[in-house]
This record gives sequence, C-alpha cells and structure tokens, in this order.
Amino acid sequence: MQVGLRLRRFARDRRGVAAIEFAMLAIPLFVVIMSGIEFGFMMFAKARLGGILERAARMATTGSEDTNGVDGTAIDAMVRRELSLTRTTQVIIDKTYYDSFDQVRQPEEKNTAGTTAPYCWTDVNGNQKWDADPVRSGIGGANDIINYKVTLRYAALFPLVTKLVTKNAQIDLQAQATLQNEPFEGGKDQTVKECCMSAAAGNPVTCIAT
Repeated sequence: MQVGLRLRRFARDRRGVAAIEFAMLAIPLFVVIMSGIEFGFMMFAKARLGGILERAARMATTGSEDTNGVDGTAIDAMVRRELSLTRTTQVIIDKTYYDSFDQVRQPEEKNTAGTTAPYCWTDVNGNQKWDADPVRSGIGGANDIINYKVTLRYAALFPLVTKLVTKNAQIDLQAQATLQNEPFEGGKDQTVKECCMSAAAGNPVTCIAT
C-alpha cells in the first residue's frame, strides 16, 4: 500500500521536469547552432576566396613586375595575406599557362602514335619531353592563357560537428580563374622547338628551333 502511494506521488511530481526536458533538447539544439555558424563562416570564406582570386588573376594579366613581382610572387603574397582568416589557414596557389587557347589540354603533336623511341614531336613547352598536356608553371608572357587556382584549407570551427557530416575536421575550398594576358610590352612566347628522341642507349633527345 505504501509503495503504491509513493509511486503515485512520484508520478504526479512535476519538479525538475524542465531541467530534464532541456537536457534532452540541448544537444540537438547546440548541434544546429554550431552547424549554422560553421556553414555561415564557410560561405563567408568562399565569397572572400572568389573575390580575392578575381583580383589576383586580373593583376597577373598585366605583366607588371613592379606590381606583381617576379613570376607573380607579389600577387601570391597578397592572396595569402588577404585569405589568412584563421590561425590554421593554409593557402595553396597553383599558376599555370599555355601559349594559346588551342594548346589547352591538347597533347603535343607527335609523328607517331607509339611511345617507343625513335620519335619526334613539337615541344611547345620547352621541357624536352613529349607531354599529353603541355601546361607550364608560372604566369606566362604577353597574350598567354593563364590559369590561377587557389585552395583555401582551414580547420573546422566545430570539428566534432563537421565530422558528423563530412567525416573530416578539415575544410577545403577551391576556386580558379582562366584569363588571357594583356599584350604587354616586352612579353614574348617561348621558342617552339622540334625534338627527337633517339633509339640509342639512354634515349638522347635533340631539339632544333622551328
């Protein structure tokens, strides 16, 4: 009898209910709040990355060493400075170029379909080897086609929450821009050469300007 009475009293007792209900709702509530902050910061970082990339790419097309530094080093420094959003931020810059649009991701012309010497090819990027993609590193010369790619990498603000979605506490954002350099004074294309690989020992390569 006493046990039944105590159970009925316990069932009617509402003290502490609010605390229990809050404890049940607090974790998902905090997850939603932290996810919102994380997503908002990511959108801010992505927008800033796009703006800085556009500015950097347009600076690179001018060919001015006074503004850009040798091979764009001053531009790189500006990009890294403007994108230092957190203490963990890493900025990875990749600058490549082609002499013209018709070279973009096109293999160098070769006189045979095989890969065994002897064979000859048009060495458009000057590295004395045949390439399926004759891309070169740097910002190129006058009228060249440049591709400026930036990767922004930083540790998530709330890694435990981020891991629930991406299984990774690191966030990578990437953007790139492709533009044609201006016909600035002093800029010139690299001399294109015809190269041949011999079947002799060591497969020596000889090249002559076309």
